[in-house]
Amino acid sequence: MRPFGLLILAACTGHPATDGTTRDTDVPAIACGAALTCTGGKVCVEESEPPVCEARQDTDAPCPEGTTESLCGGAGYACCCGPTPPMTYQCYAPTGCGDTVRCDCVAAACSEGKWCTGVSSETSGIFLCEDPPVP
Repeated sequence: MRPFGLLILAACTGHPATDGTTRDTDVPAIACGAALTCTGGKVCVEESEPPVCEARQDTDAPCPEGTTESLCGGAGYACCCGPTPPMTYQCYAPTGCGDTVRCDCVAAACSEGKWCTGVSSETSGIFLCEDPPVP
């Protein structure tokens, strides 16, 4: 009876299907933010938004309550910025990426003008979409 139990266990461990495809159980689940888990070959796409900032004409006056003093823009002009908005998270099914999903295949999930970077590594399954640096 024991050999039969081992046979059943081996059949359920996520080996490739007999037709040459890979079962979803072969692809690890990816934690995506606090509330999402991406499964079935989907990757996690995090997107950041910059805080809303306003230029300061009078640099001697303090920033309004709820904002912080900062340097904005490529030239680093004085500004007051609100709080940074929370990150957004989504599970994204990359298509046509092959075995290794990279940013060039995930960039379509980013809002227009955002850059994609791999979090931890280019092949971690977690990608960040953020504004490019200001020149």
